[in-house]
Amino acid sequence: MPFFRNEEICLLRILFEARGEFVSRQRLAQAGNISQAELDKALSSYVAAGYPFESHPQRGICLKEPPDIWCAEEIIARCPTSREGIAWDPLLLVETASTNDVAREQARKGAAAGFLVAASRQTRGRGRLGRQWESPSGHGLYVSILLRPDLAAAEAGQLTILGSVVMADAVESLSGFRPRIKWPNDLMWKDRKLAGLLIETEREGARLAFAVAGMGINVRHGADDFSPEVKELATSLYLITGQLYRRADLLVALLHAFEKRLGQPFAETREAWAASSLTMGQQVILSTVRGSKQGQALGLDDSGALLLRNHSGQIEAVTAGDMQAV
Repeated sequence: MPFFRNEEICLLRILFEARGEFVSRQRLAQAGNISQAELDKALSSYVAAGYPFESHPQRGICLKEPPDIWCAEEIIARCPTSREGIAWDPLLLVETASTNDVAREQARKGAAAGFLVAASRQTRGRGRLGRQWESPSGHGLYVSILLRPDLAAAEAGQLTILGSVVMADAVESLSGFRPRIKWPNDLMWKDRKLAGLLIETEREGARLAFAVAGMGINVRHGADDFSPEVKELATSLYLITGQLYRRADLLVALLHAFEKRLGQPFAETREAWAASSLTMGQQVILSTVRGSKQGQALGLDDSGALLLRNHSGQIEAVTAGDMQAV
């Protein structure tokens, strides 16, 4: 992890927790283990970056509502090491080809679980089956998180379920509404796609060496920010709620959701997935590499595969495919 000054992390944590309220200079100085005279200098780089601090000689310092900017120190301050021992290590980029590619490269170099890379723009963002994921600058949250789960390779499907539930948790925490989950990896609002997930893994024998959870969530898109090809299929938090949320706030909500779900048995995550499922119990058609399958979507097995009851009553576990309701 890059070096970050502890006093700055402490100051940002307190000021974000009290966002919109003044915090005494004495309290801030004690928390950062610096003098009151050094407070303004400690925060000067964040002021220059656009974080709106207000200073008052008697009342102290207040962080007003920040614009849609972010920095690694903000993410670390708001997401300290969790009870599960996750130490988030953020790399925030203006632009990259694919955040998944960056995370995978760092994983091969030995990066620890909790490394994450987010970009304001991707030039070659991708979803499942090599499909393009539109990643216009400043509109969405495009982030990839490195995990090193203690899972057999055959259980990798659990991570897709985990990731989709975590995205739904984060959206609900930030906005108050909970999107539905379309198996295997999409968040939907009504009949439009809000977010997508791409899990990429590498093995060591029969176990997972690591997994990269790549997530794209449409945050600030207006209707004209989507290409003609997806304009009628996609939506965003702004189009749904009318609110222009900060991508940093969504990223923080996402990391807290990961911390919660990673500490739970998969059975609890599976229940949360079922409660948000778009097609649970319905007749569906699945397009898979082995052809089309039709039946009733019953739920998930212990590996995260979809259980499908066909017309003859047989139950089949399906690990991948594109789903449509009949």
